[in-house]
Amino acid sequence: MRNSATARLLIMSVLGILLLVPLSWVSSIVTERASRRAAAVEEVSGTWGGPQTVGGPVLAVPYTVTWVDNLGHQQRASARAFFLPRSVQIDGHVATELRSRGIFEVPVYRATLKVMGVFTRPNLDWVRPVPKQIDWDQATVQIGLGDPHGVAGRAALQWRGREMPFAGGADEVGLFHTGLHAPLPSLEAEAAGADLPFAFTLELNGTRDLRFLPAAGETAITMTSPWPHPSFSGMALPETRSIAGNGFGAQWRVQDFGRAYAAQWTSAEMNRELLASQAAASAFGVSLIQPVDIYQQAERAVKYSVLFVSLTFMVFFLWEVFSATLLHPMQYAFVGFAICVFYLLLLSISEHTGFDRAYLAASSVTTVLIAGYAASVLRGLARGASVLAALATLYGFLYLLLRLEDYALLAGSVGLFLILAFIMFVTRRMNWYEMKLGERA
Repeated sequence: MRNSATARLLIMSVLGILLLVPLSWVSSIVTERASRRAAAVEEVSGTWGGPQTVGGPVLAVPYTVTWVDNLGHQQRASARAFFLPRSVQIDGHVATELRSRGIFEVPVYRATLKVMGVFTRPNLDWVRPVPKQIDWDQATVQIGLGDPHGVAGRAALQWRGREMPFAGGADEVGLFHTGLHAPLPSLEAEAAGADLPFAFTLELNGTRDLRFLPAAGETAITMTSPWPHPSFSGMALPETRSIAGNGFGAQWRVQDFGRAYAAQWTSAEMNRELLASQAAASAFGVSLIQPVDIYQQAERAVKYSVLFVSLTFMVFFLWEVFSATLLHPMQYAFVGFAICVFYLLLLSISEHTGFDRAYLAASSVTTVLIAGYAASVLRGLARGASVLAALATLYGFLYLLLRLEDYALLAGSVGLFLILAFIMFVTRRMNWYEMKLGERA
């Protein structure tokens, strides 16, 4: 019974199940290394500047209201009315570099944003209760930033021929919670509906993401960068974009009807959580990605490990069937452990050389190791060469699945069908009930 094909398949199945233990260990190592990389990104973000979301500018006008309560007492409260500009134009250049923390490299950027636009001098006739007093001389311009720590230089607002320095901190606008603000000259003498042009330049340090809020009737953004691997995301994609080996360029033009929040609101009536969530949903921009995430690729490779072990065992089993050779279960176990070590080699080498070179090195040494072992235990160089060819095909197939992300399912299903068809073809005349391994088929 112990030499029957059925018994051998049962032993192989048990070994495959036992190999799930080291394979799960390898998977946990991949997860742990990815977590360490994430910690390195957080450390760099903490010192350089985190992901940036630029909101605004927003014009904030303080006002005071009075009313009589149910007891006949006069009450008084202060609030702010917020207004978005009629139009905003942003011209940005994003310079990039790689910062290292240990063996991990983190892409960071310094964005130079030249912002210009036009506010319309507001009126507060729509505010209820009707304001008792409007403090036009206390109006400010607010700018939202995801991480104000990343502001690289002093910034000043150009307003009606005057320069108004920005200071740290932003009012509770709702759209954002952190940023900068600049005081304005009194707006009381300005006619209602008059154009109020503005301009300023921001230099921002950030990590990976640079996003914007559509904070005007029309928000137009032009951006260039030497980074060759952008990922555009968010509510609006660029109208035009160009990506080449020396960088990218993109242009957005976003209208106000594409966002969920209004062009004016007050601090007294706004729902802060709702406004913040609407702003987050409306954000758009670019992420500076690294084209090959070695941990994502390693994780995907480990997901195919059970299939890979099964197919490798099948190669050795077929040689048992078609030759007078009987393999011990420990020999199968050694082959299985060699495959587990492949994934460790792939992960450890890729952290230093990149995924493609690591895959070539790890798959090559593993294939040579198993093929050399097969030539010895199967007693023949030709048999070892056939194992070498089979493993090279399997590793090439796995690499194809890892690289063809969009077509991995199609390639995988077709490949598995062809492998199954081949195995069914070569074993089509076997009598599995009477097959004894160690005897010629």
